[in-house]
Amino acid sequence: MNKTFAFFLATLFVLVGGMIVWYAANGASRSSDVPDFDSGKRNVTVPEDAYVGEFTLTDTQGEAFNSQELDGDVWVGSFFFSTCPSICRLLNQKVSELADEFKGDDVKFVSITCDPATDTPEVLAKYAQMFKADPAQWKFLTGDVAEIQEISEKQFHVGFAKQTHSERMVVIDRNGKLRGSFLATQNPDFKAARKLIKELLKEEPAEKTSAEKKSPAEPMTSFTLTERNGEEFDSKSLEGDYWLGSFFFTTCPSTCTLLNLENARLQAEYADRGLKIVSITVDPSNDTPNVLTGYAERFGAKPDVWYFLTGELKYIEEIGVNYFDAVVKPQAHSEQLYLVGPDGKVIDSYIAINPTQKRLLREKLDELLGPKQEDASAKADEAEASPTAETTATEE
Repeated sequence: MNKTFAFFLATLFVLVGGMIVWYAANGASRSSDVPDFDSGKRNVTVPEDAYVGEFTLTDTQGEAFNSQELDGDVWVGSFFFSTCPSICRLLNQKVSELADEFKGDDVKFVSITCDPATDTPEVLAKYAQMFKADPAQWKFLTGDVAEIQEISEKQFHVGFAKQTHSERMVVIDRNGKLRGSFLATQNPDFKAARKLIKELLKEEPAEKTSAEKKSPAEPMTSFTLTERNGEEFDSKSLEGDYWLGSFFFTTCPSTCTLLNLENARLQAEYADRGLKIVSITVDPSNDTPNVLTGYAERFGAKPDVWYFLTGELKYIEEIGVNYFDAVVKPQAHSEQLYLVGPDGKVIDSYIAINPTQKRLLREKLDELLGPKQEDASAKADEAEASPTAETTATEE
């Protein structure tokens, strides 16, 4: 009986072992094939006509990096965090392989942390050294966590949470269009990504529209749009005032809301010192004056302080490029607040939801507009109550 049972077990082990070898061989054979990726068809993981759009984050040098620097390049985006012990290392090792393979080509790489509280520029600089990343080719970026989540979900179309991220790397063409999304640590997907990059390198950048071409010789000095009350608004009416300009659209669920909440705070802090605010929609087909009126009420916008504007999309794109030096597209826009001087010229721009940038903007506004009225009054009263050195000396 024992011999029979032993023979049965031995036979079973042989059969199971044979099946394992067969599946391993066939699986290896299948995984060695590159799946057909037809860049002309819609990828099931990529929305139709998805453009990444502009974003600004902070690089390993602590300097602002704007995605417009990637215009004309094929590039690869991904998310990670430096304390991730396994998947992130594997993902970035795969990115490193691509960086080595395409060194010298018009291919760039952007790796964005999903743990910005830990991953400061200094931490990222050390982390980048592990992969011998060339800063000119491969950027490691950090920033505000809410902004990074917005970029991940709304622009790259991949999931995001703190210290939790997609293992995908997304491939973007020379025109900023999202062309593929791949699981970097899966061999078939990795090979498909490499194949797509090679295909995209052969493509020429699309001819830019007039709205995307800026003529330094003829910058736009003013613009005219329609205000939420249906009346014409001419930016020349703000001559002599300092004002903040920005772009948004009312159906934007996150970034635009955060941007306009910041505008609301600035209105409360600086309206009594003469600051004006101009918000221009990039979705004019939806954002009619009536829609803008309801939207403005959500933020307590004062009609004589904060203007919500609409108009023809092509003209709004031209305003973006030729007045603010920012490329805007339908439902895609800069996240900047543009500070404009009394002469109608842009002084500087600030990321609306970046804490450091918000502080710098307020410091600049305090410098230009002076202290709050109550602060100024208090100082005047204090000065009046305290004798000057000259008066004291005379009395003595």
